[in-house]
Amino acid sequence: MQIQKSEYVPWRDRAFVSVAEAGEIVARSSDWVRNRIGEGRLHGCRVTPGGPLVVSVRSLLDLVDSALLAAPPARGPRLYLAIDNT
Repeated sequence: MQIQKSEYVPWRDRAFVSVAEAGEIVARSSDWVRNRIGEGRLHGCRVTPGGPLVVSVRSLLDLVDSALLAAPPARGPRLYLAIDNT
């Protein structure tokens, strides 16, 4: 019996990601992800009865997008104009 290796699918192209994967994507712990599911900020479900809890990619994208919109703009280096009038 030969096991076929599945091809990697980027997370944005999936319907669901695991709780651990969602945590890695947003640089947070699995507990943090579960708390956001409990708050309703992420949509978690079980695709099969008794299966693992997964997070919908759409809700994850919405959470990331809302965080980006709420973040203050990045500040680059300040430029100063120095004038010598001598």
